[in-house]
Amino acid sequence: MMSVPGSTQIIKEDNVTHSFCGLASVGWLYQKIKDSFFLILGTHTCAHFLQNALGMMIFAKPRFGIALLEEGDLSRQDPSLEEVISEIRADHDPSVIFLLSSCTPEVMKVDFKGLAHSLSTPDLPVLFVPASGLVYNFTQAEDSVLQAMVPFCPEAPAGEKSVVFIGSVNDSIADDMRAEAEELGIRVGGFLPESRFDKLPAIGPDTVLAPIQPYLSRVVSRLARERKARPLKSLFPFGPTGTRVFWEDLAAMFDITVDLREREEAAWQRISEQVNLLKGKKVFFTADTMMELPLARFLNNAGADVMECSSAYINKKFHARELEALEGVRVVEQPNFHRQLQDIKRERPDMIVTSLMTANPFVGKGFIVKWSMEFTLMTIHSWSGVFTLANLFVSPLRRREKLPEFDDSVWLKGVMPSAE
Repeated sequence: MMSVPGSTQIIKEDNVTHSFCGLASVGWLYQKIKDSFFLILGTHTCAHFLQNALGMMIFAKPRFGIALLEEGDLSRQDPSLEEVISEIRADHDPSVIFLLSSCTPEVMKVDFKGLAHSLSTPDLPVLFVPASGLVYNFTQAEDSVLQAMVPFCPEAPAGEKSVVFIGSVNDSIADDMRAEAEELGIRVGGFLPESRFDKLPAIGPDTVLAPIQPYLSRVVSRLARERKARPLKSLFPFGPTGTRVFWEDLAAMFDITVDLREREEAAWQRISEQVNLLKGKKVFFTADTMMELPLARFLNNAGADVMECSSAYINKKFHARELEALEGVRVVEQPNFHRQLQDIKRERPDMIVTSLMTANPFVGKGFIVKWSMEFTLMTIHSWSGVFTLANLFVSPLRRREKLPEFDDSVWLKGVMPSAE
């Protein structure tokens, strides 16, 4: 058991996390970086995963693709991708190509860095991004993409003080956050990533790094180390309380004092109907997206009973403020899923926030479930995201209210024979 500032204890267990493949991050990143192309080197299994996970985008001529490894490639030193790159240039004319690894070529010890370097040209860089299942969690692939972009961020000179927001959000949330900062008198240097690769923000010793996603500890640490930039240590901007603290702490780093308590109160009032439904509900988080800490903190603020908040990986320094805000909540890193199943059967939570893989079996046992994956794709940041965030949690509760009473003969027989 590990302690953090305050009295929060992290219980570290020993389980393999049930996580999506890191290639899933392509789904939101290729849409954010509009002059990019994501090329995955992988197997037919990788192609099957992308086709199913991102299949709804197939008619939009998406800017991602997969270079398939066939059996004959196993005997080659490195795959040949020159023709693939030429085809991508002709069809999409990108400003940057991200070359993503997958599990098989990682195990084959393909020299991805050397391969990316050999394919790069002055007018079209090809950047290597490790995105295999060898990391803790699929969301960390975004961290790897942002790290690949760091050398292409201009150097901001000393004395040029501004904030750079770290994390991919859609353009509407980015515009809202930019406007909010400027209204508070904070100069905005940009976002990492920006909507275009050729518009990356300048980062230097007087840049304040404001992480807005809880799974980006490595790129923030790298920028602090290499560019001497100063990271904001605050709550993540999820929910009324997290958003207030985030903006007040950010303003303080620019010697600006603001009191946003009235705005926080107005935001809570705006979601009072959802809060009334969440209050007192027992909620259990199984590890999935690495967004669990701030999401659990929001529910805790809303009066829910967070029975357990587990996450695949917890960085005690990067997540310190969220851990402090979760005082009294059971926090588990790399949870043992078998133990969680026993606790859930015994304690019967009102809602389980869990992965796509485990959601349906829980539903089959009569539990109300929220897919944790949804939080990675929705606009839940800052003031403009408060209503969406609250609705994501109450939607499964409201849906269950409209369904008939749980009946084994309806839910299990012929539908989940393995449950009998």
